[in-house]
Amino acid sequence: MLLFNQVSKVSRFSITILAVLLLSACQFQPLYGDRTPGQGGGLEQVGVASVDSRVAQQVRNHLLFLMHGGFASGEKTHEARLIVSYNNVQSAALPGVSDTTAGTVTVRVTYDLIDLKTNESVNRSTRSASASYDRTGQVLANNRATRDAENRAAKEAAEALRLAIASDISRL
Repeated sequence: MLLFNQVSKVSRFSITILAVLLLSACQFQPLYGDRTPGQGGGLEQVGVASVDSRVAQQVRNHLLFLMHGGFASGEKTHEARLIVSYNNVQSAALPGVSDTTAGTVTVRVTYDLIDLKTNESVNRSTRSASASYDRTGQVLANNRATRDAENRAAKEAAEALRLAIASDISRL
């Protein structure tokens, strides 16, 4: 009986040590947090290049807010260069069934993540998002619905970009 108690103490101690060693090998890090604070390991070190259209500016603004939280940050180590395209597809209404039609705006963003020290591309990828809206016989309402759908699609595309860029930065 005494030998059994000693073996179980030794085995419990061994299991505890083994568990501590295994858990200390885990490299869990938050996706959006700094890997090495002050060393430029997070999204706050990524700048976004200027763009040229209203929808592209919506994507850029949302992306900057998602990455920096609305605050200006220090020196940038990487820059995301965006190429934004979008299209508006309208479906045909069935005669006699409805006087409204549906529309879908698709925003497609290709980004190139550039390392500013070497001026080389780290990764290039494409993300897209769509938003639907209803069209009626009113011109101003249709214009506003189209613009709102463009803004929603731009926001969703920016969220997808943030995840992709965070993944790229975490692999560096």
